[in-house]
Amino acid sequence: MRICHTRDIITPFFPTWMEGYSEDRFMINQTEAQKQQAGKGTRIAQGARDDLLLETLVIESGQIVVFFTLDMIIAEKEFCDYCKSKITKATGLEAKQICISCIHTHNSPLTSHGMNHHQKPDKEYWNRLADQMICAFQLARNHLQPARVFLDEYKIRGYYNNRNRPGEEYFDQCLDLTFKTESGIPLVRLLNLACHPSLIGVQNRYFTSDFFGVMRRYIQGINGTPVMIMNGEAGDVSPRLLKKGVDWNECVRYGEGIGAQLIYPNHPIELKTEEVKIKKITHSIHYHPQESDYLWDKKKELTEKLKSTDQQTKEYELISGCFLYDIEEKLSHDELRYEGDCFIYEFGGFRMVTVPCEIDSVLGKKLRNHDSTPTILQAYSNGFLYYAVNQEEYGKVFESYVTYFPRGSADSMVEKMISRYE
Repeated sequence: MRICHTRDIITPFFPTWMEGYSEDRFMINQTEAQKQQAGKGTRIAQGARDDLLLETLVIESGQIVVFFTLDMIIAEKEFCDYCKSKITKATGLEAKQICISCIHTHNSPLTSHGMNHHQKPDKEYWNRLADQMICAFQLARNHLQPARVFLDEYKIRGYYNNRNRPGEEYFDQCLDLTFKTESGIPLVRLLNLACHPSLIGVQNRYFTSDFFGVMRRYIQGINGTPVMIMNGEAGDVSPRLLKKGVDWNECVRYGEGIGAQLIYPNHPIELKTEEVKIKKITHSIHYHPQESDYLWDKKKELTEKLKSTDQQTKEYELISGCFLYDIEEKLSHDELRYEGDCFIYEFGGFRMVTVPCEIDSVLGKKLRNHDSTPTILQAYSNGFLYYAVNQEEYGKVFESYVTYFPRGSADSMVEKMISRYE
């Protein structure tokens, strides 16, 4: 195996549109004072709290694969297809050899149609990002060097949890793939954890990679090894219930506090690697909402619930502005079609799995624990179908209303992926 990691700054010019808290109905957990400070509609950034990064990891193991991770909230399919097309033309790579994902910071440039449909993403910025990916890959390809890979595992305590089922199970670990030279010098640490980097609140007017960025800098500042983060099953995991504020000081406390738990080696083991095998699983969603008994029953249930709910409560706001809103939006369509590509990269001693959505803890656990092969789960990759919610929680949690997945569809996607494991 040969690898190379590169890092580029992708902070845009100012002023420009922001993305992450772009619809008023997603401000349910904000106080009235916070809502007034945030204002209406999409935010405009006037600066950057910290640099936004493009992290590139090129792995050559029989064939080349490249993983791009951007400090953005969404890497929607149209954006990823556009970038992959340009990269393919410039480098000769096939689309399956290219993975584009994001860390899901909620204070990033407006790059998608997914969070705010009345705004159009900046196509010039798309073009700039695609060009930077091409340059990063070409640079990395020219500097590949033999590498060994080591796996370590950590528990992360005290900073985030399952926001829908506090006290219940979630992915509280961090998997650490450290790539080293043949003589043992660390080249890059690939950290795979699962949490919404959404600590900095909607009042913010500065781009930031949130506590993920603080954590990267803190760890690298201590031991000198670059840190790249891949976000996993964070669909129902966030700092919402444990954070003590929404400002930069709290962001620093989180980034350094989590980073301090990841500094020293725990029990690293060297992994054997083979030629990479790439498997693509396309998940298609196609249904007729007006023929869905589930949607009609939910509309009736929610409508009745509103009649007995005080209009001044957050419960009323949640039902009317989110749950019922999303049900009625789906029922307004005769037909809905979506498609997303999942990938499995089998390296022998470990695998990397990508999904085009925010996946929840239950489904993430199935992907990770199906067998004994260490599995890096990379969500927010190559598209965005919103939340992949397991069917038992469907209709009970916010994420199951806003998602593109109908009930049971996300479970089906996961089962198809598991069936393709080695």
